[in-house]
Amino acid sequence: MLRQVQNDKADSTNSRMGKMRIAIAALAALAALAAVVALGCTGGSTTGTGGGSATGGGTGTGGGTGTGGGTGLGGGSATDAGPVDLDFAVVRFNSNGTLDTTYGDGGIARIDLGAGAGTVRDTLWTMAKDSTDRMVLFGSTKATGRADSDRVVFRLTTTGALDTTFATNGVNTLDIGNFSDNPRSGMVQPDGKIVSTGYTAQPSGVGTQSAARVVIQRLDSTGQRDVTFGDGGIVNSAPYAKTDGGEWGKAESYTVALQTNRYISAGYGRSAPSGPVNQIAFRYSSSGVLDPTWGVDGNFEFDLVGFDERARNMLVLPDDRVLLVGSGTPTSGAVDALATMLTPNGALDLTFNTTGYKLWNFTRPDEAFSGVAVSPLGNVVGAVGYRAGGGEDDDSLLLLLPIAAGAPAEFAGPMPTSETTNDRFWSVAFDTTGKAVAAGFVVEAGDSKMVVARFNADGTRDTSFGTAGIAIVNVSVGNTDETARAVVIQSDGKIVIAGHADH
Repeated sequence: MLRQVQNDKADSTNSRMGKMRIAIAALAALAALAAVVALGCTGGSTTGTGGGSATGGGTGTGGGTGTGGGTGLGGGSATDAGPVDLDFAVVRFNSNGTLDTTYGDGGIARIDLGAGAGTVRDTLWTMAKDSTDRMVLFGSTKATGRADSDRVVFRLTTTGALDTTFATNGVNTLDIGNFSDNPRSGMVQPDGKIVSTGYTAQPSGVGTQSAARVVIQRLDSTGQRDVTFGDGGIVNSAPYAKTDGGEWGKAESYTVALQTNRYISAGYGRSAPSGPVNQIAFRYSSSGVLDPTWGVDGNFEFDLVGFDERARNMLVLPDDRVLLVGSGTPTSGAVDALATMLTPNGALDLTFNTTGYKLWNFTRPDEAFSGVAVSPLGNVVGAVGYRAGGGEDDDSLLLLLPIAAGAPAEFAGPMPTSETTNDRFWSVAFDTTGKAVAAGFVVEAGDSKMVVARFNADGTRDTSFGTAGIAIVNVSVGNTDETARAVVIQSDGKIVIAGHADH
């Protein structure tokens, strides 16, 4: 069922007047917070006092998933907070899977943006390249002088050094009103502008209630805020705000993509103040205004399988259709991998399947896709993720899904990089020959390591890459929170993976 979300209506004139007074107070609180966000930084690092905590880190009711999809930051368990500090880590491989020792220090670049504290630490979520193969990374770091986390966007040179010509000494830092920000995705546009997305729990103006809002930032190619977008370069969007002063829902943005000069932001949330979460998708104009022609007032909420549905990633296809990947819960305690196809205007695409979505059950209680990409010919979608639970070790998943004529047959199945210990894929990309390249982590002898694998069109490993199709690098020896979260193919065919590793 596709549920189009509408604002509540008052039942009587007296009720409307009373609620209007509450709404005015809420709007005043929003305006004050917007001013804090607008003045919080100008391109580089920001400072502030106080602090606050955000709710979650990607959690909702049911579904069995947590930050990053049900695991700790790397190979550890979801309940293991791990060591105090992490660094960003970027690794470059030659096209045959050997380390490119001309990059960083022997093939590895490490970026330390400061000491963490507890679970607030340097965390990488995704990476993109610009037109000259410089890598732009999107993540979070501990705020300076505060207990919360700030969003960071930074750029590396083609040799793996921090690009100090970008933003302030190479790093753009965003503070959302001294609340913990949850960045989740980012991209570099064809014109060089940089867009990051995520969500931040902020006061709603209704009592002590806080609600997660979509926060999108746009930078110019030099790392400074693009003031032609939103309010001073930032959209701080509460699409489920109630005009009658009632309790809001929540909107957690996990991904952003460009669709013909408009932005699609997707993730999960709900229009109701509590209950299961659904896949959500919002469209904004090129200037950051919610597009009212998309769904109802710019948003769609998809209640597909009865329990929770989550969008973890998304891509816009060449024909402007939108593919969401993540997880769905058809029965309580059974989470399956999910893909949902939308028409260019955001309705469920019933040509993809009679329901507009597809579920894959890989025989475990907790399964999800977390990465997605489209092949150079535009006829195959690759998705990767994990299966977990059931008393067995975690396994990486691979989906090669035909979406146009001339594509090979569908492949969907577990592709573990270890038969005896945990491994997961987080991200996928295609090289120019149409081979899928997936990155994530594998645990060996209790040590979490970054892993990248390459696959042929039929889903088999490409044994000309690495060792039997797999290349492993250990950035931080003997530790448990190392993982690759992103993979990018350079224009020369070299493969760059990025994530974080123990300090």
